[in-house]
Amino acid sequence: MKIKLKTNQNDECLEFCNVERFSDGSGFSATLVVRSRGFSAEVPFSFEINPFDKFIVALEEMNHLLHGKARLKPNYEEPFIELELDNLGHLRVRGEMIEYSHMPQSLKFEFETDQTCLKPFIHDLKMWQDIPST
Repeated sequence: MKIKLKTNQNDECLEFCNVERFSDGSGFSATLVVRSRGFSAEVPFSFEINPFDKFIVALEEMNHLLHGKARLKPNYEEPFIELELDNLGHLRVRGEMIEYSHMPQSLKFEFETDQTCLKPFIHDLKMWQDIPST
């Protein structure tokens, strides 16, 4: 399963690939693909159910109020994704991806798209909630 934020741009991308639910049902894992003005990363990204549910609620509120902020971050790790909608319809996408190893790497990214990309993204994320445990 893939979930992609449509950005109306060719060089900017936020996409969750290989989405799976933890075998105990407590969270999700995916490969996060980010492209932002020449920088890119493709890294594992895992998080628990509670932060995911809060992320969806915040996105729905943003879509309804036409402003706000939503953040997806695991409970005990630093990587995050944040979407912020201003009152002019600009959707700012930012985050930080971290690869933990003996030689760690990180990518901070930020790009902008528009509010029309938000509703389809929310719809696709909600489908994620129905994925059975592996």
